Amino acid sequence: MSLSGKTIAVLAGDGYQELELWYPILRAREAGADVAVLTSAPAGVTSHLGYPLIPVGQDTPPDRFDAVVVAGTVTGTPALSEAQTAVLHAAEAGAKPVYAIGTAGEVAAAGARRFASADALPELMRALVSDLSQ
Repeated sequence: MSLSGKTIAVLAGDGYQELELWYPILRAREAGADVAVLTSAPAGVTSHLGYPLIPVGQDTPPDRFDAVVVAGTVTGTPALSEAQTAVLHAAEAGAKPVYAIGTAGEVAAAGARRFASADALPELMRALVSDLSQ
């Protein structure tokens, strides 16, 4: 599986579910993608277990991403910032794939592929690679 030359945004909110966030980040990087981690707060967010997450690549223009992954939370629907919402709108306008995991399915752009839980993360990665290889 190769994502070389692709740029992926992973969106995270406060209370993010660790596996739903880190699995796509690590697997996409492993496949050669550049991954930006965009958090709902400029200084970063904290997972439901208390692990801090510092944003990486928040200055990337919203239309520069080839795909967007929205991580769910354990505490309910993630609240997205204006910058994260702009990334979703740019993906939707550019017909770029959006993937939502768990509770993130409630906030993702229209037409997003939704995956019910962390159990479906391997399926999400297969879809991501397939969609970006076309």
